[in-house]
Amino acid sequence: MAENKMREKRNPNLPEWFKLDNAASVFPGQNTGTWSNIFRFCMELREEIDPDILTKALENIMPRFPGFDVRIRKGLFWYYFEKNPNVAPDVKPDIQNPCHRVKFKENKGFLFRVYYHGKRVAVDTYHAITDGHGAAVFSCTLVAEYLKLCGHSITPGGLVLDTNEAPKKAELEDTFSKIANSKGKIKRSDKYVYHAKGTKLPKHMVNIISGTMSFGDIHKYTKEHGVTITEFFAALLLQVHIEKQRKESKKQKEVSVQVPIDLRSVYKTETLRNFTICLRTKVDPQLGDYSFEELLKQVAYQLRLANDEKKLNAMVTANMGLERNPVLKFLPLAIKDTGVGISFLITGEQTTTVLLSNIGAVKLPEDMLPLVEKVVFMPGPGVRNAVRCGLATVGDNLVFTVASIVKETDIEKEIFTRLVKMGFHVKVESNRD
Repeated sequence: MAENKMREKRNPNLPEWFKLDNAASVFPGQNTGTWSNIFRFCMELREEIDPDILTKALENIMPRFPGFDVRIRKGLFWYYFEKNPNVAPDVKPDIQNPCHRVKFKENKGFLFRVYYHGKRVAVDTYHAITDGHGAAVFSCTLVAEYLKLCGHSITPGGLVLDTNEAPKKAELEDTFSKIANSKGKIKRSDKYVYHAKGTKLPKHMVNIISGTMSFGDIHKYTKEHGVTITEFFAALLLQVHIEKQRKESKKQKEVSVQVPIDLRSVYKTETLRNFTICLRTKVDPQLGDYSFEELLKQVAYQLRLANDEKKLNAMVTANMGLERNPVLKFLPLAIKDTGVGISFLITGEQTTTVLLSNIGAVKLPEDMLPLVEKVVFMPGPGVRNAVRCGLATVGDNLVFTVASIVKETDIEKEIFTRLVKMGFHVKVESNRD
């Protein structure tokens, strides 16, 4: 009771409860005993982490992030968040197989986990509470607070929030429901595509291989070829998977890369909840052989054509259908969960060969930047996708990370071999070293 009273005093701006946003509404129904939609954001500093100071830093910033300061509850028709009576989850030593499934009653009810190892701080986040941007803001603010407690002077700015400010109402906004107003129709189905073969790892295990490169070198190459860094790596993933499929089977399916798009670049919003939507770029190997330059053009054309405000709005509006449908809206939650679970088992990831999520340049205050070595962003392992990939950049360090659910590492080796042959210096690290 005393802790609850302290909690009320510490965080008076936290609403009693609020709904899951539109993107988050499907994630609880997709949970299984071995898988949840989780991703990781970690920062490697230039000094060893003190877990006691990290614990204090986490407790200090929790009132600033009401969207993280929650536990999930079941209603009759929908899940909802309510404020968590606990101060913060425990800070723990890092584990070899991160992003493991969520159980709502574990971890003091919190839907994110904080780990440390050596010079690294890692935050594993359940996608229901936020997307990559929101997790980056939370993680950067946590590390900034940690550095301040260690005696460094850190000025708020970039992805580091001022913890002395009260949370803004706009940061808890479900922006999907605010912008969804399209009357256009959007195609929701797609062909089943190629999935790389391999020996599945035991449940809860994941192979993680990261390659650190010079952002300047990659940026110079992409600028010369008229593409973005995301488009460059998407084309590379297409090429590697096209060639892998040719070795595996005579029957050739389409190969696709799923790319989450941060809608904050299109719509002005301060929300720290989910506000991304996924686009796909794909090629059909049956049409013939593609050079890398041709793949770059295909990817750039397809993603830029799809990344249009009107088309994006139509996609968001279509996704709002479940919430707005007068019949489905009031179906009991147990039936909704069953439907979402079955749908995910049948079609989940079937239209995606590989996922590529680029968190982009991590903007930090000038006085914090020299204290950070690199940032790693990793989507959690998939169910059918052999690999999922993440990109993050801070300073001149660009890190490309592959999370794999198969024992073989031929895809990762081929990706980094091609990068080296293109003239890029790559430092490779793995959780299996």
